[in-house]
Amino acid sequence: MGCKLGDKALTLALLLRSWGGCCVDMQCCCSIADVNAKDATVDLQKAPPMPMPAFSGEEADDTVMRLSNQQELKRLDLDVSDTKCIILASCDGAAAEWNCSGFGRQVFPFDRIVQINGTPCEGHQLVSLLRQEQEPLELRLQRPIKRLLYLKKPGQLGFDLMYTTVRAGPWKASARPWIANIKDGLVAEWNKKMPELAVSCHDRILSVNGAMGSPSDLMDLLNAADGVVQLEVLSYGL
Repeated sequence: MGCKLGDKALTLALLLRSWGGCCVDMQCCCSIADVNAKDATVDLQKAPPMPMPAFSGEEADDTVMRLSNQQELKRLDLDVSDTKCIILASCDGAAAEWNCSGFGRQVFPFDRIVQINGTPCEGHQLVSLLRQEQEPLELRLQRPIKRLLYLKKPGQLGFDLMYTTVRAGPWKASARPWIANIKDGLVAEWNKKMPELAVSCHDRILSVNGAMGSPSDLMDLLNAADGVVQLEVLSYGL
């Protein structure tokens, strides 16, 4: 269930070059089993609390958003750090205008862009779209499902978390860390015992023991956590 970091760095580099910009080395923080993350060279700005949807425990119908052209796509506040699971980092810019338009269901932070014009949305597709002639775009978005995990230490959590601290074109660094790999440990045991509440690669860590923050803040909380660790995870079922 792992992912290839080199492929993601290449896709982010292509996204940067799509605007004629220079490529900044991708900074990545990875937690190995017990979340021993290395420090990033660029701090991610702490964001104010964002409006959040009422996450349910059941699958919701996808939301459709329509944009006039690729320029509006650039004005979405996207998190493209996980190129297999591109999400809204906030509802600023074009997303705010859509929500105020009344043309369709509202979108929310952490909604995943599943398709654009009927094609699965991954990082390489964004690169291709930005090179095409201006045309209307139809985005299909998925609302994540919130999972609450209760993991009892001692023992290793057994997953790798990743995030970036560099921008890709007009888009920000990671809003929250995402699960890159699950190995033997407390998370794998939880998935086995609680399959209906299982988490998987590409899911996002929203909070640790009820506390939110930047990706580096969440890493620090995981390192310091002891006893029962409560993880609030946004699951996309990938």
